[in-house]
Amino acid sequence: MIPIVILHVNAVRALELRDQLQNSGLIQDQDFEWEYHQAEYDNFSFEAVVPRHVKFRFRDPALATFWQLKWS
Repeated sequence: MIPIVILHVNAVRALELRDQLQNSGLIQDQDFEWEYHQAEYDNFSFEAVVPRHVKFRFRDPALATFWQLKWS
């Protein structure tokens, strides 16, 4: 599986990206997998240690390249 990580997106935007994949005919858990991560903070600063992000993993490397270029 080829991963694509998109940083600084909220949950609504992550769902919109997932919907784009499904509307293009891709099947979740067959052609791609995805997961959303909230920002992670330490107890000492107001800066996120790990920013909120969504990660997509594609079976086909060509699809991974296509969507990464489209979303960049």
